[in-house]
Order: sequence, then C-alpha cells, then structure tokens
Amino acid sequence: MTWRPLQLPGVLLATFQPSLDHLDELLVPLDDSGLRVADQLSVLDDEWTVYTRPQLGQDVPDFVLVHDRHGVIVVDVFSGQPNIVDVARRHRSTVVDQFFALPGRDRDPGASVRSAIVTPDLSGAEAQAVIAVDPSDVTVKLWASEALAQSLPGAVMAPPAVTPLPESVRRLHHQLVVDGVSHGMVAPVQLSAQARMVAANPKGSGIRGVTGPPGSGKSFALTARAARLAAEGKSVLVLCFNLTLAHRLRGLVVQRCAEAGANPARVTCTSFHTFCARVVDDAAVAGIVADEPARGTWPEKIVVKTENVLGRGFERRFDAVLVDEGQDFGLQWWNLLRDHVVRPGGEMLLATDPTVDLYGKSSWAIPSTLESAGFSEPWIDMTGSYRMAPELIESTNLFAREYVSAEAPVPSVPDDLAAVVGAVSSGQRSWYNIDRVADLGPEIGREVVRLLREHPDLAPRDVIYLCEYHHDGLAAAAIIEAAGYPVHHVYSRDPDERQRRKSRFWPDADAVKGCTVHAFKGWESPAVVLGIGMEERSRRLAYTAMTRVTSTAGRASSYLVVVNADQRMVDFAERFEHRLPVGADT
Repeated sequence: MTWRPLQLPGVLLATFQPSLDHLDELLVPLDDSGLRVADQLSVLDDEWTVYTRPQLGQDVPDFVLVHDRHGVIVVDVFSGQPNIVDVARRHRSTVVDQFFALPGRDRDPGASVRSAIVTPDLSGAEAQAVIAVDPSDVTVKLWASEALAQSLPGAVMAPPAVTPLPESVRRLHHQLVVDGVSHGMVAPVQLSAQARMVAANPKGSGIRGVTGPPGSGKSFALTARAARLAAEGKSVLVLCFNLTLAHRLRGLVVQRCAEAGANPARVTCTSFHTFCARVVDDAAVAGIVADEPARGTWPEKIVVKTENVLGRGFERRFDAVLVDEGQDFGLQWWNLLRDHVVRPGGEMLLATDPTVDLYGKSSWAIPSTLESAGFSEPWIDMTGSYRMAPELIESTNLFAREYVSAEAPVPSVPDDLAAVVGAVSSGQRSWYNIDRVADLGPEIGREVVRLLREHPDLAPRDVIYLCEYHHDGLAAAAIIEAAGYPVHHVYSRDPDERQRRKSRFWPDADAVKGCTVHAFKGWESPAVVLGIGMEERSRRLAYTAMTRVTSTAGRASSYLVVVNADQRMVDFAERFEHRLPVGADT
C-alpha cells in the first residue's frame, strides 16, 4: 500500500513521533490497517501528540495519543487477535502505574488514561459482535470504522470533569521511547577508560563481568554498551532488580542511543521479576500454561514458572542481555537468562557492586559460582568514583571501613575525574546524633526543612531522604509537608499501597523525594538526608545511602546529612565531618 498522510491547507495538525515521513523506519512497520488509522489520527488538532509504536517498558502499543487537557489514549488496532481486550487493558495499566500516576494519588486516574481498540475494517455492530467491551467502561473504548471516519474528534475528547495532572503529562512525554533513530547531533558523554572498555567489548567476549564501587560509572558503561549493540541492529535486554532503577536505566539508554545514532526501541529495560511475569503471561496466551509451584513467595514462584514455560518451548530471546546491580542476582537467575533468554552466540554482561549487597545474594567472588555461570576471563575492575566530591568519598570510605567491613572495596578519587565529569562541586557533610531511635523520622524531616531553608540553591526536587522503616518515612513526610514543601514518597503502613507507591515512584519528580534505600539504589541526588538505626544492617544501608550523593550536577555544593540514633557511633561525628591527619583513621 502506498500511503501519504492527509494534507489540509491552513490547518494545524497533530504532532507525530516519529514524524509521518519516518513511519517507514519503524522496527515493525504498520500494516495497511495501521496506516489507515494513522491517516485518520493525522487530522487531529495540533494540541495532540501522536506517538507511533512507542515502547512502554515491555509493551509496544500501536499509538499513544497525549493531550494536556484530554489526557492519554492508548490505541491498539484490531487485526483478529483473540486477547485484544486484555492487551488494551495491560497497555493502559502500564501507562498508569509506570509512567503517569503519582504515589499519593488515588489508585486509578480513571478517564485521564484510556484505551481504545480500533477496528478500521469493522462497523460498530460487527465490532461489538467479536470484541466484548462494556460500553459503560470509561477506560476502554471501541472505535469502529464509522467513528474513525465521522466522529474521531468527539471520540478523543475526555469527559468534562477529567483534567490530567500537568506533571503526569510532562513525565509521560519524557518517558515514551520513540521508535527510530534521533536525527539530531548529540555530543557523547565522556567515559572513563574502564567504562570505554565495557562499552566497546574489544575482544568480542560472550560473557563478561564488571565490578566497581558506587559512582564508578558501571551503569553509564552498561547503557553505552546497550546503545552500541542497538546501533548494530541487535535486540538488547537490560535488567535490574528494582523497578525504580529500570526507569533510570531506560533514561540512560535513550541518551546513549542518541549519541550512538541507535534506535532505543531495540533496547528493553525492566526489572527481572517484571520480565518473568510477562514471559509467563505471554506463554499462557500462546497456550503454554506454567505449572503452579507448590510453595514459595510470589517472586520465587514466578522465577520457577518462567523456567517452566521457557523449558517447554516458549521463546523470548534477545541478542544481548545486560544486568545492572548484579549483586542482587543469584546464579539461578543468571543461568535462566543464559540458557533460555540470550540467543546462542549472544552477549551477556553482569555489573556488580558487593559493597551494596543489601539482599545478601552476592556470591560472584566464589570461583565455583563463576565457573557455573560461564565466566572464563578476568572481570573489569572499575575503582574510582565519578559521582561524589573527593571529601565525601573520604568520609564515606572511612565509615565503610569502620562500620561495614575493614576490607570493603571502597572507591578512590580517580586521576581523570575532571576530564570525565568536568568541574566537581564541593561536598558538605553533616552528622547529627540523637538520643532515641523513635525520633529518627521527625529529625530527618527537620533536617530536610533546614537544608532547604538554609541553602537557596537547593530546590525541593534536589533533596532525597532515605529511611529504613516506613513509619520513619511517614513521620518525616509530615514534618516536611507541614513546612510547605511537596513530598513524593513510597512510604505506607499498608503493604499493598507500598507496592503501588513504589511502582509509581520517580526519583526525578518535582518534589522532595522520600524512599527506602533498597528502592533508591542505582539513583543519585545532589542532597541526601539519611538516618541510621540501631540494627547491624542499618550500617550497610547507611553506607549505600551515603553513596547516592552526586557532586557533578553543575552546582556549587552537594550535601550529605546523617541523623544517627546508634549510640555506639556517637564519637564518629567529628571524623566524618572533618578531614583528619594522615593515619588518624587507623
């Protein structure tokens, strides 16, 4: 079919991403029905943006329509698929939970985000006969051929009472991954020599490992490698443990792909368990239903079920599988990916940091584990930190060696720091002791407020506070909000709400952020406030939280504030805040 969009002289039409003249470059081209739908959508007014085949995590709907006032419409073109309603609901759910809704809002934004199943070849009566959509459901609609031809402008209008949050609309625009190569020139980010080695894979190794402390550039190197593979036309799966980190990795991949002239739609970024759940669901649609394990938690069961369906012939293969924060992965997970997910002869990369092994899973230093996982060559060791100011590196290293492990592989100040990241801001660190662990949450909240009031260079979005327990996080949020600052946090006393808040948490939101250390791992911020409780694990959590401070954001200072409730560490305050003579820390 030869297709050209409708042209209406003097009428401002919808913006298409990618542009209409690049639709033939899509990884999976639109079929004739899809092109006819694009033809109709092209005459919407210029306040609409139409994304064609964008990537939403692991989903690729046909179109996503976005409007400041009328919200979001995820469009799937019907071509006979029997599970089209389930697919449409899943696409909408992905938009809501991963890209649109905020942690503190109602469970569902309603008609602000809608799905539309389009049947360009069927009339309304014919469509209703084969697709079971409840006409009263405001979130899933059926657009038949006459709706496209006669009443599309009315069909895309949201109900009068619906007005989406501007922040949600902005974030969705930012996070939708456009299928296609950037046609603008983007200056590449500077990488260290070790990171360039990871990104290039000069030996063409099939299985590689890289290890390094926080801030050493592992994620930048891994996503640069993903972009280079995408530029070669390969499919890439980037995995991590935390869903929130998957959001950050996706952003880095898009940036690196723009530098490399690669299509970011070739790279899928998600958490390991989210990937497993999708494999199990898609296998069931294909007729391979996983056997239900007799026991175990949901995360344990979903891995077993994934192994089951992949072992029975369901295929979900990629040319390369790259794993970040690999200390959170065990041998079973890695070998599942090696045996069933990466294509034969494909490439695998595992990036780890044993100093932030918060789940106690890391065994990658054991020779028998490495052999069983297929590693046969030395790992790349990234030793420097390009994230923190030198004085913060010094203080956090001192804490790690004294309270985490005397042999902790702490980062050094790299010789090429200025060459890689440019000017590094100074790092201000403060340590406050409190008498009662019950006061930890309120004191953390007060320190956030103090930071914002005393340092006008900081905006609320620049500050993150990290708590070990949800009740402390809630207490801190109450103090901060009472002072007039918005808070975007994951804390709740309800386990179900915790999961919902976590899935909707965005560390770049325009508010003070509150998070657990586990969920914030892999992210960074120019101002971090953290608490240390009385438990032994609190020390490792505190060290991980300390290393989230970035001093490379083009600002005068970065800030690290510790509120300590452990009386065994009271005397550490002076050593943490001030540089001592050489040998004083031994």
